[in-house]
Amino acid sequence: MQQKILVVDDSPMIRRIVGQILRDCGYQYIFAENGKRGYETAKKELPDLVIMDIEMPEMDGFEATRLIKDDPDTAHIPILFFTSMGREEDILRAEQVGGLGFMNKPISKEDLETSLQRILA
Repeated sequence: MQQKILVVDDSPMIRRIVGQILRDCGYQYIFAENGKRGYETAKKELPDLVIMDIEMPEMDGFEATRLIKDDPDTAHIPILFFTSMGREEDILRAEQVGGLGFMNKPISKEDLETSLQRILA
């Protein structure tokens, strides 16, 4: 059975690119366009992993991750942060809210596949 990845990003282009990489790597994927929808989708779909952008409308990735990690139904889901910001304080905050990894945009297929294999192993 294919592992399911939830991609939470407000950019349709990023969602399309990451979706194509995930498909090429053999993963099933679903999308959410902001943190609020990301939390709701994680609760409904229970993905194997969430790739979470940080800066999004309605609810940022940090708040969405806090909700996911505070919810007993979704707390077990690993979260990989994915952002164009990459500041040291963002990396520390990502770890504090429960993120298991941090990747900077743009991303390569090889880097994403390596991170997913490491986290999902």
